[in-house]
Amino acid sequence: MRKSPEEFRRENVKQLFDKILKETKIKLEPVSITASESLDDDFTTVEFSFEEGDKIISTQAKGKGFVDGLFHGLYNHYIVDYSSLEKIKLVDIMVNPIMKTTRNNGPDAKASVIFSVEVEKHGIAEFSHQSRSMIYSGFVAALEAFQFYINCEKTFHRIQLALEDATARNRGDIVQSCVADLSKLTEDNTYEREKG
Repeated sequence: MRKSPEEFRRENVKQLFDKILKETKIKLEPVSITASESLDDDFTTVEFSFEEGDKIISTQAKGKGFVDGLFHGLYNHYIVDYSSLEKIKLVDIMVNPIMKTTRNNGPDAKASVIFSVEVEKHGIAEFSHQSRSMIYSGFVAALEAFQFYINCEKTFHRIQLALEDATARNRGDIVQSCVADLSKLTEDNTYEREKG
């Protein structure tokens, strides 16, 4: 599968995470997910847990489908600490079946799930994952989206501190580097100064 220009740009931003955040970079890994629906209710209840570094976070949310529930569960968990997430909303989920036939076992179906978010004044961004489970792929794609935007905000604030320090010390070379890095991050979202 070929990468889109958006994916290449996102890879460049991820390199900034490695350079600036190093071991403080947030990594979200799926642990478990359960989705339950009732014919009497328009909403899906999603219970899920995931690893964030060395801790396991468990949460529950309701949504119009399991992906909407996932989005709201992650959003509600992280919005207090990462205000830039306010500018992100779920706009679409696409599921594309990938059918292959194996010689002995018949069809071998996988699904590619594309999780689309709209970032205020920055357009649509897509995160995708492919596996045999539509629910698992939706979960991974949602975690990747939140992981990306959380790390963007963390990186932005860290670079801003370095920029202020470099400006105070009249280090034009570092100021220039910081401004270039900040411009890469502001292609994906806008951020507020940290209070404090």
